Amino acid sequence: MDRRQTGVKLVLDGLGLGFKIDTFFDRLVLQKAVYLAQAGGINLGYHYQWYLHGPYSPALTRDAFSMQLEITAGMDDSGRWVLDDASRNRVGQLKQLIPDHADPMTRARKPELLASVHFLIDRKQVVGRNVKQITELLARFNKDFTESEVENALGELVKHGTLEPELTHTR
Repeated sequence: MDRRQTGVKLVLDGLGLGFKIDTFFDRLVLQKAVYLAQAGGINLGYHYQWYLHGPYSPALTRDAFSMQLEITAGMDDSGRWVLDDASRNRVGQLKQLIPDHADPMTRARKPELLASVHFLIDRKQVVGRNVKQITELLARFNKDFTESEVENALGELVKHGTLEPELTHTR
């Protein structure tokens, strides 16, 4: 594994996910977990674009399948490496963004919502943090997230430092 791939594996391990890409939902969680880790300040160097299920990195998909081949062939040397203290601490904080559900579909829903909301705000696809506008835009992308879910997602993104708190204006 190259350095970036090793970083991905260490971040996934730190988030309590391990490296799994067997199912669609495993790959969805991997994409969103890495996106959220980067949004939280862990730069792994992946660029994202919007796709059917929110932010998606084709380079991460290529790396994930390459990593799978190396792991299957017994060539996983990521155990020789560790994240620096700051990254390890940050991953520990971000771990709360990934639910611990046995059902893969349920587990994938929250990271998909969080990453999608962050992406739309970060890429200025919405004006400010208007919950109704974000929800409507997600609905146009065939996402069935409610306004309440979007509002909760905004709160979590701010709470865990992936979005800055909104500035309030005083007169």
